[in-house]
Amino acid sequence: MKKNVYQMIGFATKAGKVSAGTMAAKTSLLRKRARLLLVSSDISEKTKESLLSTCEKNQIPWVTFGDKYRLGNCVGKAYRVAITINDDGFAEAILSSLTAGGEEANNTGVVKWRK
Repeated sequence: MKKNVYQMIGFATKAGKVSAGTMAAKTSLLRKRARLLLVSSDISEKTKESLLSTCEKNQIPWVTFGDKYRLGNCVGKAYRVAITINDDGFAEAILSSLTAGGEEANNTGVVKWRK
């Protein structure tokens, strides 16, 4: 399942529907473009708190997934600790793939999906 999620992130990147990096993700969240936030497991607590508070305020789902090198690799960068998916279709596909896998679904927030 993880390989499938990384592939979907790569497809979303090629389609121009990803904001990669902490500042780009924060901007995407604040401008309400983001549909899903993916944070790495090795993100700093202060950065994570900042991003997740914005997610909770705007009712945007988030998932802790992978490490910073794998997330960066699938968007074509060296490493990224946070990325946002800015498309409903890609975000829904990634969330459904993660919940089907089961092991990643326990680190999610905002369980109801925005319509």
